[in-house]
Amino acid sequence: MSQKKIAKFVSNGWEVYFHPQLFDTQFQEMFDRVYNLREKLPEAEYKTHATVKLLAAITVAIETKIPSDPRASYFALTGALKRYGRLKKMGLPSRYRLFFRVFDTPELKAIVILWLGFPRKEGAKDDCYEVFTKMVEQGTFPDSLNELVPETDVTQDE
Repeated sequence: MSQKKIAKFVSNGWEVYFHPQLFDTQFQEMFDRVYNLREKLPEAEYKTHATVKLLAAITVAIETKIPSDPRASYFALTGALKRYGRLKKMGLPSRYRLFFRVFDTPELKAIVILWLGFPRKEGAKDDCYEVFTKMVEQGTFPDSLNELVPETDVTQDE
């Protein structure tokens, strides 16, 4: 077996990864919930369900909106979070924020989707910006792509 970093997908020349413990888990749990809703609800109710709409908005965000220009000013954060970006609005419900990190080197253009934050309530202890800032300060997101998204064991025939 060899070690290889496996992107979730490539969009607009950017390799897109999910943070293995945070966003990957959030996305899989949401995907599973939506799958179960599809089995249980009538189609009209399914299409309008909040979780289904949230997953659809997140999918569009990570597949097209962020990779179209991940360094755009409307994604930029400031201060201690200046190395990170976040998507707000653009289809997401108003109190959600999708945080990510961009790595742009001559060898690789990569985006790591880090965490879906909720709720956004300025001044509250559980405000997603407060929580994300604490995660950054505690070292939850290492500075290198190799540490942030560890390589995965793959067999030679993959």
